[in-house]
Amino acid sequence: MRNIYNILLICIGLLSATTLSAQTAEEWIKNLNATLGASYTMGATVELGGDAAADQGQLNGLFMVADDSYYLSLGKMEVYSDGKLRYEVNNERKEVTVDRVDLTSHDILTNPTNAFRFASDEFDMSLLGVDDGKATISLVPRQDMGITDIELTLRRHADGGVVPAVVSYNYDGDIIRITLDMHPNDAKLPRWDKTAYRAYDVVSFI
Repeated sequence: MRNIYNILLICIGLLSATTLSAQTAEEWIKNLNATLGASYTMGATVELGGDAAADQGQLNGLFMVADDSYYLSLGKMEVYSDGKLRYEVNNERKEVTVDRVDLTSHDILTNPTNAFRFASDEFDMSLLGVDDGKATISLVPRQDMGITDIELTLRRHADGGVVPAVVSYNYDGDIIRITLDMHPNDAKLPRWDKTAYRAYDVVSFI
């Protein structure tokens, strides 16, 4: 009886592994968005590759998303957004740039709220491989978005969900690689407060 029980456990394990590897890219993306929901916080390490990598190091930062609003801190930069306007703060130059949010962008540095909302009618999605609970997905835009392709690595979370591990953007040979780490989502989203930056120069494109 014990031998039969052990065989069943092995078969169940193999079946689970087969099911995991058999998931499509679209299913991984769907599970990712179901796990993230409308509000999440991530730590990030940004590295540049290709032609853009000359004399560049890496930057550490934080992303916070709540519905269509977001906040990001990256090096000496901060960005606040209410979903319509984007306030980009350069604390080194003491300057604030105000612009409208690019709602079509899938770049996490430009619009984190749209970073993982990949639709099959916008991208050709392919599963490059699954290894040790991590899936690597290629996303190639079907129309010109200013980006050549996106490579996304997802991993299984401890609670069974799917979370992003690495996202790489290829801008015609210039690579932006961002390593992500989920943080507890228990802090209040910082909101734009112009009084906190009243000593800064403001450049507006609206």
